Amino acid sequence: MKIVSYFVSRFLTLAILLLGVLWGCQETLVEPDPDEFLEKSAVAEVVPMSGTLSSGALYEIVLPLPAWNVLPKKILLVYAHGYEDADFPVELPDDEIEGVPIKNFVVSKGMGYATTSFRENGLAVLEGIEDILLLRETIVNFFATNPSYLPPDAVVLVGPSEGGLITVLTIEQNPGLFDAALATCCPIGDFYKQMQYYGDAHVLFKYFFGPSLNDINLGSPKRISKATLAAWKDGSLPAAIIEVLSNDFLYNGGNKIRQFIACANIPVDMSDPERTIQVILEVIRYPIKATNDALDRLGGNPFNNKMPMREYTGSDNDRKLNLTVERIKRSDWETAAKNVSLWYETTGELYTPLITLHKLNDHITFYEHQTKFISKVNANSPFPGLLIHIPVPGECSHCTFQISDIEYALSFLTAMF
Repeated sequence: MKIVSYFVSRFLTLAILLLGVLWGCQETLVEPDPDEFLEKSAVAEVVPMSGTLSSGALYEIVLPLPAWNVLPKKILLVYAHGYEDADFPVELPDDEIEGVPIKNFVVSKGMGYATTSFRENGLAVLEGIEDILLLRETIVNFFATNPSYLPPDAVVLVGPSEGGLITVLTIEQNPGLFDAALATCCPIGDFYKQMQYYGDAHVLFKYFFGPSLNDINLGSPKRISKATLAAWKDGSLPAAIIEVLSNDFLYNGGNKIRQFIACANIPVDMSDPERTIQVILEVIRYPIKATNDALDRLGGNPFNNKMPMREYTGSDNDRKLNLTVERIKRSDWETAAKNVSLWYETTGELYTPLITLHKLNDHITFYEHQTKFISKVNANSPFPGLLIHIPVPGECSHCTFQISDIEYALSFLTAMF
């Protein structure tokens, strides 16, 4: 009963504060100068503030010193970083927002910051959750063994993209461990459909542009060859993709590109050819770089456009497209699909206040994730009002928020405590 009363109390408090924040946030937020952020966020070093978790993941804890102990609200943000290619070295995240390092942005706001590299890269969602839990224990131990620094009044979990999925799964599976959470541009509505989106983009790009790439192999959703990965790493494959797309704009009026983005449901405006090419390249990067790692972690191939037969529409000849596009359903598909459902799908059962931000025209994690997650929360959460969603308009992009967007979301968080 005490636990239920606690959550009811938090829910009512949030509802009351939400009204106040919505009213107060009507004012226009002024975007600070990045140089001013860098100057304001100078942080005195305190040992031990960084090290290695028991899993081997790196971690870092930073406090806005010397002001931490006298802050009226001591809030510590725990940052779960987004997807890093599996072959990248494991390092602490150096993410930025409008050129300002996330760490500097956070401490300039008078909040503490903690993060971890995770023990490995790639589709490391399960490992990321475990490392966030280890980091949470480390934070508790840090303040217990360094009594000259007062413990935080609130610890908030924050993450973009894959880190946003890690954030939501963590608070769903560990209610009460964090006081609130913020997840941005993340695949929290339908992870299985996210896998289909990448696979569809892969086979459709091969259909429309594969023959123009000459001797460079685009690989397959079944598995990516070492030669294809090497061609991406040395830059020859991205360069070839840029060339064929540029030629389509130059000599064909972008006709194949128009058909491809329509069939693949990529929300890009073709009126800007340079941006369109960049968006397509960013989408294709994931099927090339992430496929093998996903297959190994999922115990099979989650992509299936064969049984039932997926019908693609939006080309000049849909009948020909559907008869000749690569069709895939491997024997291990059922195992992979089951593991996606068990490990990567959210439930929407919330006991922790959660704020989500998502670009309406995100081409990497489609906006539909948010509408599906909201439906999950409404159906499964005893306190659906704990979810606040902020849609962000603008050009087709992934996790490219403005400082004012993040400040607006943080205003909800700070009002809770």
